[in-house]
Amino acid sequence: MPLSDRIRKLAEKFSGTQPQLDEQRPIPIRRVVVQPQNNPVDQVPPWSTLDPRAILGSRVGTNSYRINHDLIDSSLTRKAVPTNTWWENLILEQGDQPVVTTPYIVKCLATAVVVCAPTPLVQETYVASVWHDDWRVHIDGCSRHRVAAFDPLSATVAYTGEAAAARVPLVRGMPFVTVIFDTPTRLSMSTIHAVVGVDDGSGPGTAVVRLNSGTTWLVSCDSPVDLQQNGMSGLVSSGPVIGAVRLALVNDACEQALAALLLAKDTIPVGGTIGVASGDDEAAFTLNWITQGRGPSDRLLMCALPHHQLSLTNACWVDDIGKHWTSMGHLRAVQGLQWQWTETIEPLGFSGQRELSQEDKAVLRELVQNDANTLPDDCGVLPPDPYFFGKAVARAMRIALIADEVGDAASCELASERAKSWLAPWLDGTNPDYLVYDDEWKGMVSTRGMTDAGADFGQGRYNDHHFHYGYFIYAAAALAKLCPAWIEERREAVDLLARDYCDPSGADDCFPFMRCFDFYEGHSVANGLFAFGDSRNQESTSEAINAYYAAFLYAQATGRLSIARYIRAILQLEARSSRVYWHLDDLPIGVYPETFARGRAVVGILWSSKADYGTWFGSNPEFIYGIQFLPYTPAMALLLKRQWVADIWPKFLEQVANNSATESWREIINLAYAVVDKQAAKYLVGNVTEHDDGNSASNSYYWIATV
Repeated sequence: MPLSDRIRKLAEKFSGTQPQLDEQRPIPIRRVVVQPQNNPVDQVPPWSTLDPRAILGSRVGTNSYRINHDLIDSSLTRKAVPTNTWWENLILEQGDQPVVTTPYIVKCLATAVVVCAPTPLVQETYVASVWHDDWRVHIDGCSRHRVAAFDPLSATVAYTGEAAAARVPLVRGMPFVTVIFDTPTRLSMSTIHAVVGVDDGSGPGTAVVRLNSGTTWLVSCDSPVDLQQNGMSGLVSSGPVIGAVRLALVNDACEQALAALLLAKDTIPVGGTIGVASGDDEAAFTLNWITQGRGPSDRLLMCALPHHQLSLTNACWVDDIGKHWTSMGHLRAVQGLQWQWTETIEPLGFSGQRELSQEDKAVLRELVQNDANTLPDDCGVLPPDPYFFGKAVARAMRIALIADEVGDAASCELASERAKSWLAPWLDGTNPDYLVYDDEWKGMVSTRGMTDAGADFGQGRYNDHHFHYGYFIYAAAALAKLCPAWIEERREAVDLLARDYCDPSGADDCFPFMRCFDFYEGHSVANGLFAFGDSRNQESTSEAINAYYAAFLYAQATGRLSIARYIRAILQLEARSSRVYWHLDDLPIGVYPETFARGRAVVGILWSSKADYGTWFGSNPEFIYGIQFLPYTPAMALLLKRQWVADIWPKFLEQVANNSATESWREIINLAYAVVDKQAAKYLVGNVTEHDDGNSASNSYYWIATV
């Protein structure tokens, strides 16, 4: 039986009906907007809608790094343009760096869309996605391309010219890459590989193409044209096409995979919406996909990452298409318009997981008094940049909270007063590197960062904003709890920092929606307005968790409970995804190849298309592990689980701690062992005299006693 006949038989098996195509009738394109079904989400209000200019006065400026209006439609720049999103490379520099849609990596160039189904490069210290020009879909007659639309799950690139137009909807998890030609165009595709076979027997406008790389691809057109080989490495249509042209990797050249893809080829994802609802015990997440095309909307096929595979509750898995390889693990295909899952909400507040014993309180009263008395009165000796200052002021308020809990009112007041005096110059704009509102990208950035891309860890280019401002907001949350009158006077200025990295509403025109959080990958992105070949990245999962923990506490302490519930849900998802993708062998799903995974227990930096065992500031193992553990706040209980730490302690952590170059890093590693053995952890850190600049003796002891 010819291949095309076998595929038709398999298609009948999957659908129960024989697919019918009318070669004579033009194919209509219809857009189906999916309304969320039983969506439990109420509209989350913004922190505030006050114009930052009304709060900051003259502390407003324009970033020296400007939005490239040739690469994004001007209508989209009237509100905040995302700065840390997965598709950021489309609007940075020349816009020609790759974006990772998962499973594909795509470049949108001036006259072509280039598609790569990445292959792995596995080394002992990294897993990388190898780029190759698997297909180049040529878009002739267009002189301009730019991002024309986006939502939390997609971005659409529009190509325009005097007599030609096309659209490229890039959607997370799409098993097809789609180019929609809005004007009649003769399709021309090329590859760096050799075409070794074209089977056009799967229906009008459809061809199965085999390449000498060993891969097989399905190419499908809405128009009923013939697809023919052109030279050694090309494919052309017999006549003009209009509407969608779609191409998909057929995993392992499998007939079942091809049949499943043929059934899904006429249902095109073009976007998506998200829903989040959180109660006391669990949070519900919903991804609603938006489709267009001539196929039934419920036949939509999308690809799920490992953390989805562990949690989707309504999934109709279609394993027949095979499991796409990505640097974040193998994907599984899901059929349907809506994904749903829940996250279990673990208990979390200002205090630790356990109550302090009277013995521990006595020890802490002595430690916290010593720590409070070392806090400097002179702001001039504090770190001048947002990150290290943030760590210092958050440390002071950890001391204040511990003092309050153990009944040392004098130390609590001293630490709180120090923190208030330290924060004042930053909130008033009287410190040298004061914060300003950037009216170009719409965010709060440091003065130095506005003109110097490398200053303050790339702060002016929106690197690490959740890390930096998370520390500020933690201090403000603690002050809101202990000194509510102070926060009432400072709330508008403090809100600006929460709005910058953590707006849950999408209704704040002065800041973007959830600047750093990726709702498909389930974790944050630290990398701002810098174009990298490996696309986006994040290093410190623990500081990301601390940022949302801080925002949750701040919302709760200031009476904004719907915001608090929303952010609490995000925090729980961030923690679980961090355990899936940064903690090797923590949750029961394999993500990374054995060559990379066997010699370590953490990923240092996770990129869109690479996993790295390293950090931005050095390759010492204590740096790589420690940056995933600090700061030690009660929220670290979401990340550091007893079984995982117990497993990796004898294999890795104990040796990492013993070989640490400094006492402060050794303490950070040893503190993780508290979730396994409190007495052993107390012994390991009992004589430490040098702490991390965000930590203190009282905080270390408190963590051990309460985790």
